[in-house]
Amino acid sequence: MGLLTKGIGAAIKGFKPAKNLTRRRKDFEDIVKSVDKHGKSSKASKIKHDAAKKVSGIHDKYEKASSEAKKYNKRLLTKTIGGAAAGGAGVIGAHVGAKRKWPKYKKFMESSPTIKDGKLKFVPKKKK
Repeated sequence: MGLLTKGIGAAIKGFKPAKNLTRRRKDFEDIVKSVDKHGKSSKASKIKHDAAKKVSGIHDKYEKASSEAKKYNKRLLTKTIGGAAAGGAGVIGAHVGAKRKWPKYKKFMESSPTIKDGKLKFVPKKKK
């Protein structure tokens, strides 16, 4: 008895419902209404079936394309941010290295330009 009731109540995890189900259903109902409007014929159900298949295919292509575009944009954004971070780290590293190698550069970078007695001078910045 335990083997028979073991799987009851377990959630289904391997099934993903289609996206935009309300939109798909609305399109299908529009197809049915338009076919029914022109009268009932022997080919009406076949027309409905074929049109529904085509519309479903169109929805699938659109969703796949939009999903791929979203993935591409996300990858591009990640690369851009990574590149900017690497560039920033490179600039900071070059700045620190330059301050170590050239004392004049360090003195210049750690001072602020001020005008004193009509002349431009570099005064050391006040440290906080």
